[in-house]
Amino acid sequence: MSIVVMPDVELPRAVTQGITTEAGPPLFRHPSGAPWIAGDTGGRRVVSARNRNLEVVLIGNAMPSLSDDRLSALIRDKGSVAHLDGLAADLAEGDVLFFAREPGRMRSQAPLFLMKSLFWAGVDGTSLISDEQLTLKRITGAQPDLDVLTSRLTDAELSHPFGLASVWSGIRGSGPGEWLDSQSARPPVHRSWWTPPEPDASVPALADRLRQSMRAALVRRTGAHRTLSADLSGGLDSTTLNFFLADLGRTPHTLFLSSANIANNDHAWASRAAKEIGSEHRVAPYSSVVPFLLAPDTGSVESFPEGPSIASVAVASVTLVQSVMGDTGATLHLNGHGGDALFGPLSTMLWSLVHSQEKGRIRKAWRHRVINRYPIGETLRMVARSGSYRQDLARIAGSTFERPDSDISHHSRWILLPKVHPALTDVARQRLRHMAKQALDAGFDHFSTDRTVHQIVQYLTVHGNVVRRMNHARTPYPGTYFDSPYLDRAVVEAALSLRIGDRAYQDPAKPLLAAARPPGMSLDYFTRRDKGDYTAEVFEQHRTLKPTFRELFSGGSMLEDLELISPARIAHSIDDFSTDGRDYTDLVYLAFAELWLRSAREMNYSRTAHAKGGGDR
Repeated sequence: MSIVVMPDVELPRAVTQGITTEAGPPLFRHPSGAPWIAGDTGGRRVVSARNRNLEVVLIGNAMPSLSDDRLSALIRDKGSVAHLDGLAADLAEGDVLFFAREPGRMRSQAPLFLMKSLFWAGVDGTSLISDEQLTLKRITGAQPDLDVLTSRLTDAELSHPFGLASVWSGIRGSGPGEWLDSQSARPPVHRSWWTPPEPDASVPALADRLRQSMRAALVRRTGAHRTLSADLSGGLDSTTLNFFLADLGRTPHTLFLSSANIANNDHAWASRAAKEIGSEHRVAPYSSVVPFLLAPDTGSVESFPEGPSIASVAVASVTLVQSVMGDTGATLHLNGHGGDALFGPLSTMLWSLVHSQEKGRIRKAWRHRVINRYPIGETLRMVARSGSYRQDLARIAGSTFERPDSDISHHSRWILLPKVHPALTDVARQRLRHMAKQALDAGFDHFSTDRTVHQIVQYLTVHGNVVRRMNHARTPYPGTYFDSPYLDRAVVEAALSLRIGDRAYQDPAKPLLAAARPPGMSLDYFTRRDKGDYTAEVFEQHRTLKPTFRELFSGGSMLEDLELISPARIAHSIDDFSTDGRDYTDLVYLAFAELWLRSAREMNYSRTAHAKGGGDR
């Protein structure tokens, strides 16, 4: 169910055949007769219109009230694809892709935070654009980019720009707030259409705006779906989301993943919320995700077409969610991805507060330090930190990665050093340095001059990647789309507009979300002190997966063949004790990458055999 977009150039017949084989037949053509948009919409709506200069096409379901006639009226006075920023920003939301063309020029645009995204690659002297990397990989024959693959053995994806890099060599993606400007056969130019708002408004000034934005985001996303399901974890983001749905008359079927830790009281809050909104509530043990974590199908290229990533647990949970909720008939499952970044405390918050113009900022910062028990010396070094985003990027380009940024003084950095497992070799570390150097050479910079706004946008990009990858996962239970309203542009802009003094005062927790909550939701949810903890599940997950880890790495591995890991250090770390469980999570990254590489090798072997006439034997 992929789309391929092509400039108005004559492509070799073999390339055109490859596109239709991998994506689908032409859906729209240029005046020359050459294909413009080809592919399989997968049941998504298609809306199109044209005027004297432009043709515009939208593909997606999050536009339930848009018609061809309405789109025609919206573009009536538009003369160039460069003049469509406002219109495209309003329409390319949720799962909607926006394409426009004029003679010799095209505009291709995805939603702001990449729940759907666009990628491009050079093919036979021109550039093809697609919403799926795997389609471009199959057309171009691209192989894994070993620098990017190495970054996926760490948590580098949490930092901009590492999360934007494609695991397939020669394939590039658009970033948040960018559209692809294609002129003739030249490679697309990345044009920015969005910048974050200034954080200068109070909670009271923003509460109603956020409330209305959440309602609009949910109406847009749910309009094409008769039956819904949603996470209900007992946390603030998913709970508020479900109360908003109920307030709109769209009560979902709800899902809670329970902890084996009897001290984790999330189940009580989730059950209370389900009862108050009247949802049909289902419970599954969190540990039931574990069998899917390193199952061969989960770690395959088909389930991870964008490569192994920090989204591994989320993607593994897709099969669980679909199996537990499948008989509800829900075609949309909503989650709270992005809510913590938008409304909760962040590591850079104290730095932004001290360097703001807020009244009483030093007193507020000191109170924050005391409550969180930050050491005085480390806190002072943290708030006194200077330096630019690019200096932090250069720091990665020159690092040995021996000492992680673990103490409080590093909390205000634009970019933290990736956490590198001891098993990663000098070759792997050099690849990480090389990737950072390439990002410097490409001119990447911060999203905002405010460190907290930059960090929020950076994390929202991560969450957009995760949601998109959940929708790519191949499972035995197809037919459910995943989305989060907290990644909607209007919701994001309302949250980013909150001034740092109001954000830093987290009493009640997530103060803006608390103020904007629907009328039927009690403030009790935001004042609870018994926040759930799933650390015990991390240790149990490691105990369960130990045999799989040993089997994967004991007899040699592809990661070892690529000189990226030391097998002796892997063996040691499997049996080593991790005080916080973080090293166990890193082992899951390594295991996913190993499974994925084996799957990629099998895919290449299969295609080679088929090309030689042996594919059907």
